[in-house]
Amino acid sequence: MKELQKLVSGLNKSGALNGFLGGVAGGGVSSLLSGKKSKKTGKKAVKYGALAAVGGLAWKAYKQYSEQSQSASQHRDSQAYEQAMAKRSHSHRTFDFQPASMPEQSFEQVVEDDTGSGQLLLMRAMIAAAYADGHIDETERQKIFAQVETMTLSVQEKAMLFDELRAPMGLSELVSAVPNAQTGIEVYAASASAIDLTQTVSLQYLQALANQLCLPRELVNSIHQQLDTL
Repeated sequence: MKELQKLVSGLNKSGALNGFLGGVAGGGVSSLLSGKKSKKTGKKAVKYGALAAVGGLAWKAYKQYSEQSQSASQHRDSQAYEQAMAKRSHSHRTFDFQPASMPEQSFEQVVEDDTGSGQLLLMRAMIAAAYADGHIDETERQKIFAQVETMTLSVQEKAMLFDELRAPMGLSELVSAVPNAQTGIEVYAASASAIDLTQTVSLQYLQALANQLCLPRELVNSIHQQLDTL
């Protein structure tokens, strides 16, 4: 899955992900995680590029959300989260974002999966988000096609991404492909990174994504706060 960051860069609208890529190139992604693991993170940044940065941001946002969960305001938000979960009782897919229940390693494993499924899911989430504002025209699409052709992906992986670029997966399909809570946080972070946050339709897309993933409001806020620091 080398050079996936080239495609990520081509999809980015807001400029936030370019900050990710610049940080990765300069080793700055290590600041997203604890200092104790900076050397380990640096190696991952080289191997996984922007996707490692997305995972680091997701973990930092979750950590911040966990620390805030002890406040009375967070308690009220937890009640709202439980109500949102109840509304999804018709669905067999639910996610538990209980504060401080997920270790950092679980976020790292999303992109380190040997099958590459986590990496591809984040890429598919970025493509779907980039299309949400309807601003990718045929010229931009052809540029992305050209970028994918230069990437060291398998034929099957390239075909999958080409299919996504021609017909991005729908929101419900994307959420159905999310296997667990930590991946859900990373999917949202990746989507928010690849979307134009100045567009109303983009904000509506992110709100719908957060609702379907049952992301607590404070956790969503933490993700955006981390994006703002890039």
